[in-house]
Amino acid sequence: MHMSCCLFIPTYWSTETLQSWKIFDHPSPITEDGTLGRTLKNLQDIGFSDQIVVLPIPCSLDITQKVQEICKKTSLPLSVITNDEYTKLSDILKETGFSGTDFSLIDYNTYGGARNIGLVYAAMHGFDQIIMIDDDECIDADYKIKALAHIGEKCQGRLVLGKTGCVKDAQGNKVYDGQKGPWGNNWPKDELFNQQIKQYLDAPENLMRCSLGFGGNMVIDRRLFTQVPFDPGVTRGEDDDYLLNCRYCDYDFFFDKDLLLLHLPPERSNTFWSRQRQDILRFLYTREKIKALGTPQENIGMFLRYFTGEDLEKKAVYSSIEAALHFVQTNEKEFKEFLENAKTVVAYDHAALAEKAESFKRMIPSWQHSMAMLWK
Repeated sequence: MHMSCCLFIPTYWSTETLQSWKIFDHPSPITEDGTLGRTLKNLQDIGFSDQIVVLPIPCSLDITQKVQEICKKTSLPLSVITNDEYTKLSDILKETGFSGTDFSLIDYNTYGGARNIGLVYAAMHGFDQIIMIDDDECIDADYKIKALAHIGEKCQGRLVLGKTGCVKDAQGNKVYDGQKGPWGNNWPKDELFNQQIKQYLDAPENLMRCSLGFGGNMVIDRRLFTQVPFDPGVTRGEDDDYLLNCRYCDYDFFFDKDLLLLHLPPERSNTFWSRQRQDILRFLYTREKIKALGTPQENIGMFLRYFTGEDLEKKAVYSSIEAALHFVQTNEKEFKEFLENAKTVVAYDHAALAEKAESFKRMIPSWQHSMAMLWK
């Protein structure tokens, strides 16, 4: 049976005026080459022949031009979502009844919004599956076969419509240490994340339900992506958050041990405080969202359970102050901003976060209605 799929690659950039590192993990400065070229060369080398869709983020003219230049160097079946394309996409959604806050679902200044643009594109162009990788990854020639394996089959009595896998680094390690920071034992983000992924990797079966995912290694069938959007309200971790949205809509997401790709991130700029601040905001929001969606604790997994408990504020304050002390003599900016992180936690408006979660919940039926119209 022929299934058409597209490969979606969001690519993150920053300019002097668009300091998108405040939102995204490691956007490439527009003055540099970035990692996108390497990813596209890899796709060309393995003879990837399905449609590739590249989304420049933010979608400004200079960033789009830079991305188009990089894409022109390849002979891949590729389209770039320019600002014009984005406007067209918005107009079509408007015709299907999208209105007001619904448009935050496709805000490309958020991780979730960027991924939703990929989903809308896939629906508009009639793709059965969307495979998502990031612009700093490389895949093997048999990756697509592994990506589409088991889709539409049953596993543990549930239909497999969404899958994620692991990523390995240049040394072949399947653990993640992108966030090693000076915040002591109260913020074991990497350790817990790795521990949970290791449980999946050590399990006897190859395919199992999961509560963590890698957005840069994800496959979603149209029967799922037309029902469940990503949440633009999450500052980061939109991939793990998507799994919560799936559970709420009564779908499962699966971890496939065979679905592996190579992750070669650029050197990060050392703004430790901004990464932790995004995480603090993320977990405060996720905690409210778990309440709003009524997600049972056993469906959350130990990683999110640790960071969304009642003692989140305490953990965040302790770790921010530990980190501030670490920098007190060496880096005044980090020192001050970490103290600011401690204040951020305590001063946060919980009612506003709860409303944001409710607002996302209200957008899900709009998404389902509009995606069904796009598919006719």
